[in-house]
Amino acid sequence: MKNILLLILLLVVSGNTYSGNKEMELLLVRLDSVLANSEKYILEKEKKIGELRKKHSLPLKLEEKLWLNKMLYDEYYVYNADSAMVYVNDNIDIAGQLDRKDKKQEWILNKIFLLTAQGLLNEAEKELLNVDVSSLSEEIMYQYYDTRIYLYSHLVQFIGGRMELINSYCNLETELRYEAKNHIAPNHPSYYSFCASLHREYPRSAEGDSIKLKLREIVDNSSLSTRVDAINAYMLAIMFRNEGDEFNYVKYLINSAIADIKICNRDIASLEELSNILYLQDDIDRGYDYISYCLKAALLYPNRVRVMNISTVMDKLQQAYRKRNEMQESKLRKSLYTVSVLSVVLLISVLFIYFQFRRLFQSRKKIDESNRLLNLHVSELSEAQRMLGKVNGELSEINEKLKVSNDELLESNYVKEEYIGYVFSICSSYITKLEEYRKNISRKLKAGQIDDIISLTSSTTMVQSELKEFYHSFDAIFLHVYPNFVEDFNTLLRPEERIVLKEGELLNTELRIYALVRLGINDSVKIAEFLHCSPQTVYNNRLRTRNKGIIPKEEFAEKVRSLGKMQK
Repeated sequence: MKNILLLILLLVVSGNTYSGNKEMELLLVRLDSVLANSEKYILEKEKKIGELRKKHSLPLKLEEKLWLNKMLYDEYYVYNADSAMVYVNDNIDIAGQLDRKDKKQEWILNKIFLLTAQGLLNEAEKELLNVDVSSLSEEIMYQYYDTRIYLYSHLVQFIGGRMELINSYCNLETELRYEAKNHIAPNHPSYYSFCASLHREYPRSAEGDSIKLKLREIVDNSSLSTRVDAINAYMLAIMFRNEGDEFNYVKYLINSAIADIKICNRDIASLEELSNILYLQDDIDRGYDYISYCLKAALLYPNRVRVMNISTVMDKLQQAYRKRNEMQESKLRKSLYTVSVLSVVLLISVLFIYFQFRRLFQSRKKIDESNRLLNLHVSELSEAQRMLGKVNGELSEINEKLKVSNDELLESNYVKEEYIGYVFSICSSYITKLEEYRKNISRKLKAGQIDDIISLTSSTTMVQSELKEFYHSFDAIFLHVYPNFVEDFNTLLRPEERIVLKEGELLNTELRIYALVRLGINDSVKIAEFLHCSPQTVYNNRLRTRNKGIIPKEEFAEKVRSLGKMQK
């Protein structure tokens, strides 16, 4: 009772000390996993029992049967008390037949253990009277005291709130522990768990700390797969509980429960105690799962005392469940009211949105029709704009051609004006010269100077001089109109073939031919007549010049006609 009050006080003060603790959560998850695989451990145990029972059905000597019964008892004693009792009674008979008084006493003690584990405490006390203490060996003496301690601890749980009896049994239990200490060797598997039971009720001491450290080392390095592992972990948990270390108390209770489940222990105290802690920590679901497993195991064992204790814990859990369900139902009703109100609001909102969508749909239809008509007008405008652009393009092209034509007409008119004046000037000059020449001839005829006339008319000097003067005049008037002609013409020739004029020259024959081409005279015969040379000479010059060009020959004359910037 004192231990339970201490546990409750610890949990109230500390609150949920392992909530959110990663190590504790992992331990609980591991325990859940082991619990979920409990059927697998039961199948393994049943398989092992089945193999032993097959051997048991064979013809055996009494010694062999005694040993095989011991093996079956070891499998059954925490798994199925009724089946274990069969082999206990059988071994009591066999020990009697073999006249093995020590073995008989050992199996009577095992029978007392089973009766106690099932809650048949009166029967256990009666059976205890049949034990002949004087015939017990040293090893069996420890079992005798341990069995009595086990019986009195169950009597404390069974008698309830009668404090005078509780104190009496507790004192007797303590005395028996100190008696048992004299009969347990340090190499006994239960040595450290027994020593822990001696120090669990007292303040911390150097000896107690030493036992706790050793027991902790044993548990931490164990596989948690034997009955000894389960008891060691449980006793270590009790030591931590009594020191106020709630975290390690729960931790080693979990380790003990894991070991108990693996060995299929149906008289499982650690998991029952853990479920009660979880109830106090408000972990109702997990606590209920654990206590349900404990109740099922206790009913199958069966253990009447543990069923009673489990029923008390389960009743608390069921009340907690009921209270939580009532709170959830209250919250659910409130939520239902809220949802109902929200549903009405939602329905009104949906209707409002529906009508808004209808209006929006109608508006969208009108907009779509307007957009369709607008797109139609835009298409018509685009087509008109395209046609207008095409017409503008044609007009621009015509204007450009007109501009070129106007420039050509202006140029032609200017050239005509320049050259008409030049022609009139030459004609006037030639008329004057011709008149002088006539008068000279007339004077010489009157003077009878026939030889001079023949000499004068036979000489070409005058013609050459006049021709030279004619070329010079042509060159001057052409370059006056097109001052950049020579430079522009050279750009049509390869650099090494460009024309370099002699000093005093304005144009040479080659340039003069293409000057006439620039003026629009492209016929070689007409050019030859103008320059007073043969057409072949003109043809050869033109061919030679085209071969010097950097542009195709067929484009040369056309390119020449666009050369030269007219000087106005």
